[in-house]
Amino acid sequence: MTIEDEHKGSMSQGRWAPPVYRWPKMSDGELEMIRKRQRERARITAWLLGAFVILFFLITIAKTGMNW
Repeated sequence: MTIEDEHKGSMSQGRWAPPVYRWPKMSDGELEMIRKRQRERARITAWLLGAFVILFFLITIAKTGMNW
């Protein structure tokens, strides 16, 4: 398979499949920095999602309590 064939995609059982993305060559330090940023973003997203769920729970409790 030539480089040109890789960029065109592959034929899988007669169907066209997009080419596989390959990460550019990076040093271990760069990869570790990227992973660290991704972990931090995941933590922030988890905290925000948790706060959102708690907010909905408290709003539901408050609305239910008003009807009694």
